[in-house]
Amino acid sequence: MKIQRHLPPTAAPLFFPDLMNGIAGLLRPAQVCANLERELKSYFGVRHAFLLTSGKAALVTVLNSMKARSSRRQIIIPAYSCYSVPSAVHKAGLDVVLCDVDPHSLDFDLAKLQAVVGENTLAIVTPHLFGQPADLKGIKAIAKTSGAFVIEDAAQAMGGRVGGQWLGTQGDVGFFSLGRGKNVSAGSGGVIVTNSDSMADALAVVYKGLPAEPASGLLANALTVVATKMLLHPLLYWLPAGLPFLGLGETKYSLDYPVCRMDGMRAGLLSSWRSRLEESNRCRIKTHQLFRKRLPSFAHIIDARPSDQSAYLRLPLLMPTAQQKAALCLIANDYGLGVSASYPAPISMIPEVASTHQSQRFPGAEALAARLVTLPLHCYVTEDDVDRIAMAVSRFPGEAEEAIAQGYKQTCVIAK
Repeated sequence: MKIQRHLPPTAAPLFFPDLMNGIAGLLRPAQVCANLERELKSYFGVRHAFLLTSGKAALVTVLNSMKARSSRRQIIIPAYSCYSVPSAVHKAGLDVVLCDVDPHSLDFDLAKLQAVVGENTLAIVTPHLFGQPADLKGIKAIAKTSGAFVIEDAAQAMGGRVGGQWLGTQGDVGFFSLGRGKNVSAGSGGVIVTNSDSMADALAVVYKGLPAEPASGLLANALTVVATKMLLHPLLYWLPAGLPFLGLGETKYSLDYPVCRMDGMRAGLLSSWRSRLEESNRCRIKTHQLFRKRLPSFAHIIDARPSDQSAYLRLPLLMPTAQQKAALCLIANDYGLGVSASYPAPISMIPEVASTHQSQRFPGAEALAARLVTLPLHCYVTEDDVDRIAMAVSRFPGEAEEAIAQGYKQTCVIAK
């Protein structure tokens, strides 16, 4: 354990007034939840909003509402994404169907998506991974050919916009995450948004049947919030970062999480969510622009559809080789630079998913798992930090584009 300034890979700070508002929310939960719902609907221009205890719970609720309306059972998801996505599909009792991704955009390979959509496809879950906007126009067109729903996974993209439209509001239904390190946080939490009255009616039936979170869950979230408040700052983050048993940054597949309505404490913690979200995203956009100026010219930043209104949660960078990724992560950890290795394997390699995809390979997802890193963009990142990270990346020169393309082709050959 090294005592030094240590950047967290991502951060959404909570402030003392937020903690006080969280305590106050326990005393008047119905009022603060109703206020939050009203604010969210007004801000994002949607007719319906539902509050839950996590982004995973939000997705499970969406899937259960769709499941009740259709005999279809297949949910298409990207082969490279957060492991919470397949866990939510399985928790809802539905079948995961994987589609490969384009490693240069993090988005579905649309030709392959067209090939896997079928008459049993209930929905396509399309994430805006790390805040990178997905090609919603193309995905919605493909979904329309089979009558599938489009679920917009904006867990990592709250407050981002493309073409003047909010990410999360352009599909049949969308959801945000309010977890640690997201664009704005309540410790944990989730929001479902939709403009579809029929979708909202189906959601309302499921939502009414959800339990309130037990006291143990409320206490666990409260402790998480307090610990985050105390230890998230770079001057103190070295402490949790140096304790391996905490599992910070680990990616796990699990079905062991509650699906509950949001409580008054979480809603109270979000009393200032609009100003916090806007300030958080301003910082991320500014730092993103700094990285574009300071990173060496050979660095392959994945922002295929950049927009001044797209607030990336973390900046994805594709290293030329897996070995260089590993070396960069070691250097970054040693110097507390907040560089993350992201998801360690394609979803097809999760044991709970692998049994149904044994003969399939996903070259794009495998390329990302092998070579993708993410750079921190949050409000604690200074210009000096950007320079230090850029200097670390510059230690791995090479013809990145050529190496990436060649590596992708080799993976495709192996897959055949």
